[in-house]
Amino acid sequence: MAGFFDKMSDALNDAANDITNKAKEFSEVSSLNGQIRSQEKTIESTYREIGKLYYEAHKDSEEDVYIEQIRQITNAIQTAEKLRADVANIKGK
Repeated sequence: MAGFFDKMSDALNDAANDITNKAKEFSEVSSLNGQIRSQEKTIESTYREIGKLYYEAHKDSEEDVYIEQIRQITNAIQTAEKLRADVANIKGK
């Protein structure tokens, strides 16, 4: 009978160790995934910053390789400003 309880105890200990190891693995993977997301956010915000700096430096150029994109941004800025003015007029009523 003691052999049965020893085997049962060993099985429970093994299961507990497996659960502990899986929890540790999950925690490590979650932490690494969080760090990856943080780096990806840094990359994206830096791309946006570069784009904004490029736009500001070249927005008055008529012969830029990205002239269409520059015009789209300029038009969107002007449209957004007009829409903000419309919102302000509506709220002012």
